[in-house]
Amino acid sequence: MSSERQVIFICSGNICRSPMAEALLASRSSPHRHSFAVDSAGTLGIEDHAANPDAVRALEEAGIDLKNHRSRAITDELLVNAFAIVVMAPEHEEYLLSRHPGSAGAIVRLWKFCPEGQSAGEIEDPLGRGLDEFRRIRDLISEALEHWLNTLDDA
Repeated sequence: MSSERQVIFICSGNICRSPMAEALLASRSSPHRHSFAVDSAGTLGIEDHAANPDAVRALEEAGIDLKNHRSRAITDELLVNAFAIVVMAPEHEEYLLSRHPGSAGAIVRLWKFCPEGQSAGEIEDPLGRGLDEFRRIRDLISEALEHWLNTLDDA
């Protein structure tokens, strides 16, 4: 088994997509040989907010507790040791490249690992679109993570 590597998930507010992805990866009991320390942050600098209630509910339905999540802003300290900085949309990558250019080599575009025709060029923000959309995004993130992990297994 390989040593634990840091994976950071990035979205806008760190209240929907990135905390869901963080919790989904942390909860995996898959056969992958990789061990990860996971965290998440947002480009908007929102600090200490709970995850969106629909995100909490969508993950609760999958047996994952997101109730204790608190949002945080991206910092250099958070990114410095990251093996992978997983972004949900092109604007998150642009933010990182403009403010944290040293992170370029670690950026992973999660939407590139979605099943064909399901990504719309990003992992869409479900904020304000209801629980069914959060469920759809939860499942899309889960599937994309599985595909990404499989590429690591092949490497």
